[in-house]
Formats: sequence, C-alpha cells, structure tokens
Amino acid sequence: MNTYDMVKQEFIKKWITTLHMCDSSVEQPMNVTERKNAIRLSSDIAMAATRSGATIWSRALISRTGKNKATCKPVAHRILKKARNRMKKRCTTITRNGGAKMRVRKRTELLKSLVPGGELIDNKDYLIRETLDYIVYLRAQVDVMRTVAALDSVTNK
Repeated sequence: MNTYDMVKQEFIKKWITTLHMCDSSVEQPMNVTERKNAIRLSSDIAMAATRSGATIWSRALISRTGKNKATCKPVAHRILKKARNRMKKRCTTITRNGGAKMRVRKRTELLKSLVPGGELIDNKDYLIRETLDYIVYLRAQVDVMRTVAALDSVTNK
C-alpha cells in the first residue's frame, strides 16, 4: 500500500472519530449551516490530526478550532500539546531587489495566504515543503469526501 492510501485511511479513521465527538456533544438538532460547519471543522481537525500537528499548517488548522463554538476542542488541544513538543523556531529572511524578484515576493505572499499558518513562515524552501505537504493532505481529504458523497448518493436512490 502506498503512502497516499495510508494517509487517506488514517484521515477516514480520524474524521469518523471527530464527527462522532462533535455529534455527541450537540444537545439540540443542528440546522444545515451548523451541520456544514461541523463537518468542515471535523474534517480540518481530522486532517491536522492525521499529520499529528507536525507541520505549521496542521497546527494552524487546529488553532482555528478555538475560534469556533463547536465542541471538538478536546481533540484539538491534545494534538496541539503533542505538536508543541516538536516546534522549532524558524526565521531568516532574504531581501532581494528587482522586477522578477518582486513578482516572486508577491507570489510568495499569495502562497503564504493560502496555506494555513503560512504567514508565519519566512524561509521560502520551508514554505514550499509545507505547501506540498498541505496539498497532499488536502487531496486526500477531497478524495475521501468525494467517495463519501458518491456512496451517499447511491444509497439514497
């Protein structure tokens, strides 16, 4: 089994767990918007948990859970606690001049805005590694959600 399939399997396990935790903590029925937000939140937590908080983007996703009123916080706090042990301070900025360099800087800023926690990364090499890692996990998340949606449409016919 390749690494990508293992990522998807791990994501499914964590997603089911976080969905159950979010579901069991709700006292009254949710409307469609609340349900959508709960699914998105549990999916983000599961994706970050699959990565075990080892990357900046996974810690940024987890830290966003504190801003939501959902009750998946215990899972997020556990992951953050593990991740704090791995955190290292990273800095260094290289300043360059020129037209092409300005375009690179603008594109780098755009990339930083797309990757959760990207605005905290100054090292371009590290930003690219974080971005590639985030893309792999996003792709796994999308594949799993597509599979679930396809299964749901088949079973509801």
